[in-house]
This record gives sequence, C-alpha cells and structure tokens, in this order.
Amino acid sequence: ARGGVWMVKWLNHVSTVRMKQGRSLEALEMLYDLELYSPYDASEAPEFFETLNRNLAWALKALGRIDEALVYFERMAQASNTHKGGLDWFDFWDIGKLAAARAYRDGNMPAFYRGRAMVEESLRMHEEAEPEDLVMRAKVCDSLAECYMVSSEFDSAKKHYDEAYDLLLRTVGRNSPLFGKQARHSANLHVAQGQHAEALPFLGEALAVEASRDAVSVTDALEIVDLLVQSQQKSGIAEEDPAEGAVVSNHAALKILQKNLQSRGKCNSKEYGVLCHKMSLLYLHESRQNEKALKRARRLAKESVRLLRQHTQGDSDGSSWLRMCELHLSMLSAARQRGAVPAAVRRGPT
Repeated sequence: ARGGVWMVKWLNHVSTVRMKQGRSLEALEMLYDLELYSPYDASEAPEFFETLNRNLAWALKALGRIDEALVYFERMAQASNTHKGGLDWFDFWDIGKLAAARAYRDGNMPAFYRGRAMVEESLRMHEEAEPEDLVMRAKVCDSLAECYMVSSEFDSAKKHYDEAYDLLLRTVGRNSPLFGKQARHSANLHVAQGQHAEALPFLGEALAVEASRDAVSVTDALEIVDLLVQSQQKSGIAEEDPAEGAVVSNHAALKILQKNLQSRGKCNSKEYGVLCHKMSLLYLHESRQNEKALKRARRLAKESVRLLRQHTQGDSDGSSWLRMCELHLSMLSAARQRGAVPAAVRRGPT
C-alpha cells in the first residue's frame, strides 16, 4: 500500500472535501493526521504548513473552538512570514475575523475594533492585489459587514452586505449556494432592525437556493421557512389587501424543496413534520390571493399531523408540536367546509 507523500496528498484532498461538506470534525481529525504524516517540518516546508495551519484553524473555528483556532492562525502567520516575508490580505482576513470574534465573545471591544480594522485592511489589500477576483472580494465584504452588524452599526453593515450581494449576483448567479447564503445574511440585517417586510425578498431567494441544493437539509430549510413565516407575520403583510399583491408566492421553491427532500429520503422524521407545518403556514398566508394555496396548506397540515403522530411517542417537544399542528389542521378543515379563507391569518398557530 502507498504511504508517505501519497497519504499526505490523500488526507489533504479528502479533508478539503469534508470542510466543504460542513463535516468539520472529520476534517479536523484528518488534518491532525496530515500534520503527523508530513515528512517535513515547518522550517523545511513553510508554504505547506501555512496552508495546513490555516485549515486546522478553520476547522476548529467551525466547531466553535476559537481559542484553539487562534493558536493555529498564529502558527500560520509565522509560516507566512517565513516564505512570503510578511502577511498578505488572506492572512489579515483570517486573523482579523478570528480576533474580532474572540474579542466580541469576551466583551473586549478595543480588541474587537482592532480585529475589525484588520478585516477592513484585508479588503483594501485584496482590491489592490487581486482586483479581478470578485467572489473573494464578496466574501471579505461579508465578513466586514458581519463585524459591523454585531456592533449594531447597521449603515456600515448594509454598505458591505449590499456590495457582497451585488458581486455574487454578477458572478455566481442566483442559484449558487454562495448567493443563497448572502441573501440570508442580507435578510438577517433587516430582521435585526425590525424591517421584516424588507427581509422577505432576501429570504425568498435563500429558500429558492436551499430548495434545489444537492446537500439539501431539513434543518436548514426549516430555519429559512420559519424566518419567512415570522417575517410575514411581524410585517403584517399577510393581512394586507390581497388586491395589492402583498404576499409574494414561494410556491415554486416549496414545490422543488419537497421533491428534493423526497428524492433523498428525508421526509420521514419529526423535523420534516414541523417543516410541513411551517410550509402550510406560508401557503395559508398566500391563500387570500390564490385559492389553490389553501388546498396546499391543508395537504401539508395533514402530512405534518401524520408524521408527528408517528414520531412523537415519549417526546414532550414533539407532543407540543402535534397539538399545535392538529389545531392548525382543524382550522383549515373548517375553512374548507365553509369555502372561505381564515380571516385572521396572523393569529393562526406558528
């Protein structure tokens, strides 16, 4: 069997794939092995160890182990200095993000502002060094926007979120997971300011991307659909005059989402039952403009009750959801018998 350099190559490639799949713990274990199998030390192969330490830091950060991640970012900076003679924009970005995150966690605002300044400097350096790489510029803009948002500096956050959104729209397009994530971040900014109606278009775009992903997740879809339901209710759009077309339909995305999850065998769980309930609420909000939406809402409500009855024995949380979903289904069934749309959409179960 091959070992040595071949093992290093294999671990490097597979750990990268695991990181992209969000399987950070598996990636971390492989990166530890990669460090062990390397036939060189940091003084002999500084470029290799720069990348290795960066990836170790990313994996630890993804797992919430920020203090450990900073140790590896410091090692990465030493390796960068050795073979590059100084830190480049990528190094400033990584170190600045983590320093800001740790300082904010610890309530150390002077250190937070220093970390944010490093991210801001990395954006300037990137625009000079690689002006053609618009996707990476969008990622740095997003990081900087997040630093402003957590400190409630919303105008500055919006400036950088808007730039990131526009750059990704121009490059990767609306169907890319990168764009979906960016749309979600723009929605979060509006939600943080209580601008729920303004958040809805961005949440709709995020849902459309999640619906068609190869790695579609019930948990991620539920998170977005729940935010859509909450934003519709808090904005009051669901109660506005249907003649004004206030509620934008998410039917196309919801239909794709259900087919995608079904094709991957992810439709037999308590979590999917809750997702069906939330999707039913979205259709209920659309029903004043589209009579077919009420039928779709009832079909999903029936499915949510069926799944929750099947998966909630001995589960107090699931039992609470089941009672709520049964109430929702009863309301929809009564409305169907009357041939009318429930008038108080906002007062329905959520």
